[in-house]
Amino acid sequence: MAKPQSLTPRSLQTRLSHILQHWPQDAVRPASVSVQSYIQRQLRDNQNSTTTTPSSSRSTSSPEPALKPLPPISESSVNALSALLENRFANKFPLSQKIRYPASDPEYYDNLIKEFEEAPNRDWFGRLRKRLGGLLRLQ
Repeated sequence: MAKPQSLTPRSLQTRLSHILQHWPQDAVRPASVSVQSYIQRQLRDNQNSTTTTPSSSRSTSSPEPALKPLPPISESSVNALSALLENRFANKFPLSQKIRYPASDPEYYDNLIKEFEEAPNRDWFGRLRKRLGGLLRLQ
């Protein structure tokens, strides 16, 4: 049996606003599919559903493209977002050193993180140089 949703719309909006303010920006992911845009849309849909009636929302024309309304976000989803934001899973299930630094390439994950940080700020010449460097590996 499904547990009834115990969050009021106001507390849901408050928790989502907190998550939105503290969620880190992802420089690699496009803004259209980011977690921030999903939460903002969820907040906007919640505000529209509580402040307008269905008849008044149909009569006003919106400059935004017509998007299919999102299903209401559940309490468990908000709890999961909060847990991810607070790193509860990383603290509860830490990675062992063998996984974090594999024997075959101990610096692999450090290099991967460095690449994700550098890639969005790289210019055209830097991307070309990186690509050619990957093709012409000298050992």
